This record gives sequence, structure tokens and C-alpha cells, in this order.
Amino acid sequence: MSGLIDSYKKVFENKKAHIWLIILSFLWTIISELIDIKLGRPYTFRQNPVDIICNILIGAYSLQFLHNAINNINNGILPFFTDIQPKVFWGVIKLNVIWGIYAVICLLFSVVIYMTTHFIPAAIILVAAILFFAVFVYYIFLAYAENFNSKGLMNIALLFKFIKPAFKPLYIKLILFILITLAAAVIYILLYTVAGLTGIDKIGYISENFYFLDVIMYSIAGYFVIITWYFAFPYSLINSYKRDIKPALRKDDNDNG
Repeated sequence: MSGLIDSYKKVFENKKAHIWLIILSFLWTIISELIDIKLGRPYTFRQNPVDIICNILIGAYSLQFLHNAINNINNGILPFFTDIQPKVFWGVIKLNVIWGIYAVICLLFSVVIYMTTHFIPAAIILVAAILFFAVFVYYIFLAYAENFNSKGLMNIALLFKFIKPAFKPLYIKLILFILITLAAAVIYILLYTVAGLTGIDKIGYISENFYFLDVIMYSIAGYFVIITWYFAFPYSLINSYKRDIKPALRKDDNDNG
């Protein structure tokens, strides 16, 4: 639990950076929603070009933060957006595309298994295995964040090498952050419920079934996801990365050298 608290403390050390994160989350929410409404799909959540651009920006910002934290640059606090090194944007895109392709291939494989066998448990087990391994990709991003070098980090076999040394610290942290997220979700739902019962949710009409409260609530949700899953959670894994993952990566480099 102390690691979780320390992670959030670190994330909030630079309070000025959070002003821009809140503004970004607000603008991201309203622009994205208005675009979706314009395109005739108002109930999709962050799946348009603006969302892709914002995800790349936040992803690069997260990697710059982790880079500073791993190397103790400026005390490892949240940097300003202007501090993001240009090459990090390409790194974010490359890593997400490659590992996204791996995920799609694995999911398609589970669909093929179901279609050929009609045995649902086999497909469910495969999807569960994919989700199990997917969490270890956080260590791939931490490895890239350390020196912004992606050499050797596109090898899917690395995930299997991470299980033995890093399974326990990773999943302990993961469970803690999931519990925090669930607690935040309960509060979020309660606030929305109260707003609905009192009629506050229908104040400030913007477009179709989209009101000002929706902008505020979606912005808060987006901001929480950013600080938790882009910053606090990966930051909590830095000690495990240095202790458990770096030796495995060095061994892999020596084996391939």
C-alpha cells in the first residue's frame, strides 16, 4: 500500500503540471464528444482522430515522466509538456503499433479456435492468457523510457522471461490500483446517480443527449485514468523494473550478442 501512496505523491509533486492535465482532459472530452456527435456516433468513447492524437501526446508525456523518474532527472517529477523529447512521440507510436498487432493476432487466434472447435472454454482460456501477459507490456514501456532505445523491445518472447522475476510485484501493484479504480468508479456512479435524481444532469444543454455535467464528469474520469494508469501505476513498477527486469534484459542481450 505504501508503494501506491508514494506513487501518487510523486505524481502530484508538480502541481502546476496538473493544471495543464486538467485543461487537456477537459478539451479532449468536449472536442472528442462533439466530433463523435457530428459523425453520428455520440455513444462511442474516445475512438476518433482527436483521441488518437491525445493518446499519443499523453503516452509521450508519460514516457518522459518515467524517463526522468528512472534517471532521477529534476527529482523525477512530472515534466512540462515542452520537455518531451521529439523522438519519444515516434517511440510511443512504434511500440503501440507493434504490440497492438501482437494483441490483435492473439485475439484473432482465439476467435479462430472458437470458430473451428466451438469450444468456448478454450477461447476464454486463451483470452485470459492474453490479458495475463498483456500487463507485462508495462515493463516494455519502462525499458524504453529508461534511455529511449527500442532495440530488442519488440520481441514478444520477452514477456515470458518477465513472468518468473516480476510476477509477484507486478500483480500486487495491479490489484491495488484496480481496487483504487473500482473505488473511484463507485464514487463516480454515485455522483452521477445523485445528479440524475436532482435533475442537475440536464443543466447546460450542449448537443443531443450531451450536457455540461457530462463534460465535467467525463473530464474527471479521463484525468483520473491519466494520473493512475499512465503515471502512478507505471511509476510504482520502477523499483521492480530495476531489480527484476533489467537483469533479464541484459541476459537476453548477452544471449543474442
